[in-house]
Formats: sequence, structure tokens, C-alpha cells
Amino acid sequence: MQRPHIICHMITSLDGRLLAERWPCSAHSLLEIYDGAADQLGAYGWIVGRRTMEHYIASQTPVPGPAAPSRTDHVASHAGATLAICVDRHGTLHPESGELDGEHLVLVLSEQVPDAHVEMLIARGVSVIFAGPEGDQLEDALIRIGEAFGVSRLLLEGGGRMNGAFLAADLIDETSTLIYPVVDGQSGVASIYDHDGPIAARRLELISSETLATGTVWLRHRVLPRADALAPQ
Repeated sequence: MQRPHIICHMITSLDGRLLAERWPCSAHSLLEIYDGAADQLGAYGWIVGRRTMEHYIASQTPVPGPAAPSRTDHVASHAGATLAICVDRHGTLHPESGELDGEHLVLVLSEQVPDAHVEMLIARGVSVIFAGPEGDQLEDALIRIGEAFGVSRLLLEGGGRMNGAFLAADLIDETSTLIYPVVDGQSGVASIYDHDGPIAARRLELISSETLATGTVWLRHRVLPRADALAPQ
């Protein structure tokens, strides 16, 4: 089974920074641009990391506890809703329900997350997908998400470390980058792709470019296979 097609959809300053709250513009105007472009990408849901999801769901320090030696995915009732997927390896998030602004919540966990936390999520209607002992077997988790929910295209929406992890694992097929007309300039501010370990640069192929409202430039690129990316040009 093939994993879903992954498009990394991000809005950024000219210098690749992510903290939009630093920019001289309204959050509402940025959201209109971002969501308007996302609506044209034909995805069945979106993926974020735990830190990004903490803007919407409360978190707590994980409490150690026993974990079953063999873990089984749980797919909750979702009635064909768009998916809101979060990679929460250590079981930090504590959602109130399996619904997030009309979308179905799917949490990707490591197999070490305690049974009590998993049972709480299931009782609240959250779907749970396990991504191996350390929670880093992302491709396998994506394949099972595709099978379980019948989805073929998903948006990857940050943060920078989550995007970097997907890029390092060759799990990004396209990029959709909205460049807002502002320069951040502050050293140390998070960027679109951040990865602490070794990672090879990837060559891209332009799909389209378009100028949107307020002078925002929308660039879409195809991520070339690694052999092509390393070939001399």
C-alpha cells in the first residue's frame, strides 16, 4: 500500500522564518491567504507536530505507566470528516474529544505511551495510530492512516522540526510555499525546515508560481527523487 501524497504547505517571511506574530500584519489576513491556498490543494486533512497542536489542545507532562507489549491502532468513528493529524510521540496532548473545529483528530504515538493515556484518548473518540517503539516510523504510520481513512493526499503544516523530520525521511512529495512580503531578520527564529541530524539538500522542480493578495508569492514545487536531486545539472 502506498502512503498518501504529502504536500508541505507553509507561509513564511522572505527569509524563511515562521513566527507570524512578529510580522506587521493581522493574523486574520494571513489566515485568509493560507487557507485560501490550502483549499486549492485537494487534501483530505493536515499533519502537524505536537508543539504546533498545543495552540489548540492542552498538554500535560506525560505520566509514566505500563504499556502493552503489542499495540493496535484504533480508528474512531469519523463520518468522513477531514483529518487533523498530530505526531505526539510521548502522549503529551490531552484533547477533550475526537473533534477539532469539525475535523477528526488522529494522534500518532510511540508504542511506549502508557495504556492509561491511550485508553483515555479512545474513550474521548480520538483515533490512535502507533509509529513504532520510538514514534519515528512515520512512513509506516502514514500508510496505515491512508488505509484506515481512505485518504490519498495530506498537507504537512509544521512546525519546522516536523517538516525537517519528514524531509529527512523522504516523505515530502511537494512543497507549497507562501512568501509573505516581510523580512524577519531575527537570528534564531524558527524556519520552515529544521533538522538537527544529517540531511541531504533536495532539488525541486517548479510546478507553478502566482502572486496573491498583498503581494504574497505562492510557489509550488515538486520534490525530486533523491537520485535526480543528486544528479549533475
